[in-house]
Amino acid sequence: MEADPINVLLYDIREMRKRLDEMEKALLMLKARLVEEEEGESPEEIEALEREALESGKEWEELKRELGL
Repeated sequence: MEADPINVLLYDIREMRKRLDEMEKALLMLKARLVEEEEGESPEEIEALEREALESGKEWEELKRELGL
């Protein structure tokens, strides 16, 4: 049984979106880290804030607004 080319493309697009979302989150975390370092926070404080954001499920759109992106 041969896979429907359209379904294969849709699957590929969904997988690419997932990877892009993961990359966007990683970049936002790096940006947040840079902002916090510029504000003089210690690496321990920054890591605690990152863990808190990930555990609380903070919306990435909200994080973007806070970072001015």
